[in-house]
Amino acid sequence: MGCSMTHLSADLAGSMAVESMPHMRGFWDYEIAGQGNAAGIMQLESMHSLSADNPQLSLTLCASYVGYAFGWVEVAAQRAEAAGDYDRATRQTRRAELLYRRARDLALGVMRSRDSGIDAALKAKPEQLAAYLDNHYRDPEDVAPVFWVSAAWGAMLGASEDIAAAIDLPVIVTMVKHAAKLDERYEGAGALVFLGGFNSAYPAEFGGSPAKGKEYFERALQVTGRRAHQVQLNYARTYAVTVRDKALFLSLLNEILEPEDEGNEFRLANKIARVRAEQLLSNVDRLF
Repeated sequence: MGCSMTHLSADLAGSMAVESMPHMRGFWDYEIAGQGNAAGIMQLESMHSLSADNPQLSLTLCASYVGYAFGWVEVAAQRAEAAGDYDRATRQTRRAELLYRRARDLALGVMRSRDSGIDAALKAKPEQLAAYLDNHYRDPEDVAPVFWVSAAWGAMLGASEDIAAAIDLPVIVTMVKHAAKLDERYEGAGALVFLGGFNSAYPAEFGGSPAKGKEYFERALQVTGRRAHQVQLNYARTYAVTVRDKALFLSLLNEILEPEDEGNEFRLANKIARVRAEQLLSNVDRLF
């Protein structure tokens, strides 16, 4: 009875945390949000330890890890590098990799809880994985675990120094494409942004194509109405840098620096985009 009550309490607390997330997206102060995100992860992990089979709680914790790693840990790494503290920059990048790994495993756990075939599917050829996802993840409501597994996995790969990790790229890209097919607007067109960045940053032998990357980014700008500034940020730091288009780079980042308030849905994410845009602009001479 005591164990059941503890589990129920964790589920109730987790549900409250899940319901509060949209309000956190609208928070207005970058520094306070970073501290709160770190504390929130600790609280969510405590709840998750008591209710590990709660998919909403797992995905909320996953999203918190991804947001914190992208919005604060990678920023700390870049600031350390700019200051010439390369040891600290390396530590922060490795830390981001571990946070993304935890996020990937949390979302993958949600997929494993709903079907027993996902691990075998992830080891199959991309076309077989695509067919599996078509059969088992058909509805727009299924987008969350597919998106968060691939987003966290891709970010983990980006933070890793292990070249061999690139072997997972076909799996990641296949999953992101399926997420985009289910709901291209999800998480500020996150799947389209990922595909735009992948195609822009990776050479043709890995399946990349800057022309396709541009198409994905332009579609993301269209479906978000240019309100989700993570689109402009990633468009600038991947496509514009790859094709050496300085004018586009500056135009996209300046669009982030002088924004209207886009409301609760995008406010905090846009604050993060602004911080990272400022970092990129400070390095424009090195990048071009």
